[in-house]
Amino acid sequence: MAQKRKTDQTKLIIAAALALADDGGWNALTLKDIAKQASLPPKDVESRFADTFAVLKASLQAVEDDVQASVEEYLTDSWRDNLMEIVMQRFERAEEHRGAYESLPQLFTRHPKQVHNFAKEFFCTMDRMLRLAGLDQGKCQPAAVAAFGFLYLSLAEVWLKDKSEGLAKTMAAIDKRTQWFEQAVEFLKR
Repeated sequence: MAQKRKTDQTKLIIAAALALADDGGWNALTLKDIAKQASLPPKDVESRFADTFAVLKASLQAVEDDVQASVEEYLTDSWRDNLMEIVMQRFERAEEHRGAYESLPQLFTRHPKQVHNFAKEFFCTMDRMLRLAGLDQGKCQPAAVAAFGFLYLSLAEVWLKDKSEGLAKTMAAIDKRTQWFEQAVEFLKR
Protein backbone atom coordinates (compact mmCIF):
# COMPACT_ATOMS: atom_id res chain seq x y z
CA MET A 1 0.00 0.00 0.00
CA ALA A 2 2.82 2.42 0.87
CA GLN A 3 4.57 1.65 -2.45
CA LYS A 4 1.36 2.37 -4.42
CA ARG A 5 0.95 5.67 -2.57
CA LYS A 6 4.55 6.59 -3.38
CA THR A 7 4.04 5.70 -7.06
CA ASP A 8 0.79 7.69 -7.18
CA GLN A 9 2.49 10.70 -5.60
CA THR A 10 5.37 10.44 -8.06
CA LYS A 11 2.91 10.48 -10.97
CA LEU A 12 1.11 13.42 -9.39
CA ILE A 13 4.40 15.32 -9.00
CA ILE A 14 5.38 14.67 -12.62
CA ALA A 15 1.94 15.75 -13.86
CA ALA A 16 2.13 18.95 -11.77
CA ALA A 17 5.62 19.76 -13.07
CA LEU A 18 4.59 19.22 -16.69
CA ALA A 19 1.48 21.38 -16.25
CA LEU A 20 3.57 24.21 -14.82
CA ALA A 21 6.30 23.81 -17.44
CA ASP A 22 3.65 23.88 -20.18
CA ASP A 23 2.78 27.41 -19.13
CA GLY A 24 6.09 28.88 -18.01
CA GLY A 25 8.89 26.51 -19.00
CA TRP A 26 11.32 24.74 -16.70
CA ASN A 27 13.70 27.63 -15.99
CA ALA A 28 11.98 29.25 -13.04
CA LEU A 29 10.22 26.11 -11.82
CA THR A 30 10.96 25.06 -8.23
CA LEU A 31 10.11 21.99 -6.18
CA LYS A 32 7.92 24.22 -3.99
CA ASP A 33 5.95 25.33 -7.06
CA ILE A 34 5.49 21.70 -8.03
CA ALA A 35 4.39 20.75 -4.50
CA LYS A 36 1.81 23.55 -4.48
CA GLN A 37 0.49 22.54 -7.91
CA ALA A 38 0.28 18.89 -6.78
CA SER A 39 -1.34 19.86 -3.44
CA LEU A 40 1.42 18.04 -1.56
CA PRO A 41 3.66 19.14 1.30
CA PRO A 42 7.02 20.34 -0.09
CA LYS A 43 8.82 17.70 1.99
CA ASP A 44 6.99 14.94 0.08
CA VAL A 45 8.29 16.29 -3.23
CA GLU A 46 11.79 16.95 -1.87
CA SER A 47 12.01 13.42 -0.47
CA ARG A 48 11.49 11.98 -3.97
CA PHE A 49 13.35 14.48 -6.15
CA ALA A 50 16.57 16.39 -5.51
CA ASP A 51 15.66 19.17 -7.94
CA THR A 52 13.53 20.01 -10.97
CA PHE A 53 16.04 18.28 -13.26
CA ALA A 54 15.28 15.02 -11.44
CA VAL A 55 11.56 15.60 -12.04
CA LEU A 56 12.28 16.29 -15.71
CA LYS A 57 14.27 13.04 -15.99
CA ALA A 58 11.43 11.15 -14.34
CA SER A 59 8.93 12.67 -16.77
CA LEU A 60 11.03 11.61 -19.76
CA GLN A 61 11.44 8.12 -18.29
CA ALA A 62 7.66 7.91 -17.82
CA VAL A 63 7.16 8.65 -21.53
CA GLU A 64 9.71 5.98 -22.42
CA ASP A 65 8.09 3.40 -20.12
CA ASP A 66 4.61 4.23 -21.42
CA VAL A 67 5.67 3.90 -25.05
CA GLN A 68 7.47 0.63 -24.41
CA ALA A 69 4.43 -0.86 -22.70
CA SER A 70 2.10 0.25 -25.48
CA VAL A 71 4.15 -0.92 -28.47
CA GLU A 72 5.54 -4.25 -27.25
CA GLU A 73 2.52 -6.24 -28.37
CA TYR A 74 2.50 -4.63 -31.83
CA LEU A 75 6.15 -5.18 -32.76
CA THR A 76 6.75 -6.85 -36.11
CA ASP A 77 9.75 -8.47 -37.81
CA SER A 78 10.65 -5.14 -39.43
CA TRP A 79 12.87 -3.13 -37.11
CA ARG A 80 12.35 -0.04 -39.25
CA ASP A 81 8.55 -0.25 -38.98
CA ASN A 82 8.91 -0.81 -35.24
CA LEU A 83 11.23 2.16 -34.91
CA MET A 84 8.83 4.38 -36.82
CA GLU A 85 6.02 3.35 -34.47
CA ILE A 86 8.13 3.91 -31.35
CA VAL A 87 9.27 7.37 -32.45
CA MET A 88 5.77 8.44 -33.50
CA GLN A 89 4.28 7.23 -30.22
CA ARG A 90 6.87 9.24 -28.28
CA PHE A 91 5.93 12.42 -30.13
CA GLU A 92 2.21 11.71 -29.72
CA ARG A 93 2.68 11.28 -25.96
CA ALA A 94 4.77 14.45 -25.76
CA GLU A 95 2.09 16.40 -27.63
CA GLU A 96 0.00 16.72 -24.45
CA HIS A 97 2.80 18.74 -22.84
CA ARG A 98 4.28 20.39 -25.91
CA GLY A 99 5.00 23.64 -24.05
CA ALA A 100 7.09 21.82 -21.45
CA TYR A 101 9.20 20.13 -24.11
CA GLU A 102 9.49 23.26 -26.25
CA SER A 103 11.16 24.99 -23.31
CA LEU A 104 13.97 22.39 -22.96
CA PRO A 105 16.49 24.07 -25.31
CA GLN A 106 16.22 27.28 -23.30
CA LEU A 107 16.62 25.33 -20.05
CA PHE A 108 19.80 23.64 -21.24
CA THR A 109 21.18 26.93 -22.56
CA ARG A 110 20.84 28.39 -19.07
CA HIS A 111 22.14 25.27 -17.32
CA PRO A 112 24.92 23.88 -19.54
CA LYS A 113 26.28 21.61 -16.79
CA GLN A 114 23.07 19.60 -16.99
CA VAL A 115 23.61 18.91 -20.69
CA HIS A 116 26.31 16.34 -19.89
CA ASN A 117 24.01 14.39 -17.57
CA PHE A 118 21.13 14.49 -20.02
CA ALA A 119 23.40 13.57 -22.94
CA LYS A 120 24.34 10.29 -21.24
CA GLU A 121 20.68 9.56 -20.53
CA PHE A 122 19.76 10.49 -24.09
CA PHE A 123 22.36 8.07 -25.52
CA CYS A 124 20.98 5.27 -23.32
CA THR A 125 17.41 6.10 -24.37
CA MET A 126 18.35 5.99 -28.06
CA ASP A 127 20.02 2.61 -27.53
CA ARG A 128 16.93 1.24 -25.74
CA MET A 129 14.67 2.48 -28.55
CA LEU A 130 16.79 0.68 -31.16
CA ARG A 131 16.83 -2.52 -29.10
CA LEU A 132 13.07 -2.35 -28.54
CA ALA A 133 12.61 -1.93 -32.30
CA GLY A 134 14.58 -5.15 -32.79
CA LEU A 135 17.64 -3.69 -34.50
CA ASP A 136 20.65 -5.96 -34.13
CA GLN A 137 23.34 -3.30 -34.06
CA GLY A 138 26.24 -5.70 -33.80
CA LYS A 139 29.66 -4.12 -33.91
CA CYS A 140 28.26 -0.80 -35.17
CA GLN A 141 26.33 -0.16 -31.93
CA PRO A 142 27.98 3.12 -30.81
CA ALA A 143 27.90 4.58 -34.32
CA ALA A 144 24.30 3.45 -34.90
CA VAL A 145 23.15 4.92 -31.59
CA ALA A 146 24.94 8.20 -32.27
CA ALA A 147 23.48 8.41 -35.79
CA PHE A 148 20.02 7.64 -34.48
CA GLY A 149 20.45 10.27 -31.77
CA PHE A 150 21.13 12.94 -34.38
CA LEU A 151 18.21 11.67 -36.46
CA TYR A 152 15.91 11.78 -33.41
CA LEU A 153 16.95 15.35 -32.56
CA SER A 154 16.26 16.40 -36.16
CA LEU A 155 12.82 14.79 -35.88
CA ALA A 156 12.19 16.59 -32.60
CA GLU A 157 12.89 19.85 -34.41
CA VAL A 158 10.31 18.93 -37.07
CA TRP A 159 7.80 17.96 -34.36
CA LEU A 160 8.29 21.25 -32.50
CA LYS A 161 7.36 23.16 -35.67
CA ASP A 162 4.56 20.78 -36.73
CA LYS A 163 1.11 22.17 -36.02
CA SER A 164 -0.55 20.00 -38.67
CA GLU A 165 -3.52 17.71 -38.06
CA GLY A 166 -2.35 14.35 -36.76
CA LEU A 167 1.30 15.48 -36.92
CA ALA A 168 1.38 14.67 -40.64
CA LYS A 169 4.65 16.54 -41.24
CA THR A 170 6.33 14.72 -38.38
CA MET A 171 5.09 11.36 -39.64
CA ALA A 172 6.40 12.08 -43.15
CA ALA A 173 9.78 13.11 -41.73
CA ILE A 174 9.95 9.94 -39.62
CA ASP A 175 9.28 7.80 -42.69
CA LYS A 176 11.88 9.56 -44.82
CA ARG A 177 14.59 9.77 -42.17
CA THR A 178 14.21 6.19 -40.96
CA GLN A 179 14.74 5.11 -44.59
CA TRP A 180 18.01 7.06 -44.51
CA PHE A 181 18.88 5.52 -41.15
CA GLU A 182 18.22 2.01 -42.47
CA GLN A 183 20.68 2.66 -45.30
CA ALA A 184 23.22 4.08 -42.84
CA VAL A 185 22.95 1.01 -40.61
CA GLU A 186 23.49 -1.31 -43.58
CA PHE A 187 26.58 0.72 -44.51
CA LEU A 188 27.90 0.60 -40.93
CA LYS A 189 27.43 -3.17 -40.75
CA ARG A 190 29.67 -3.76 -43.79
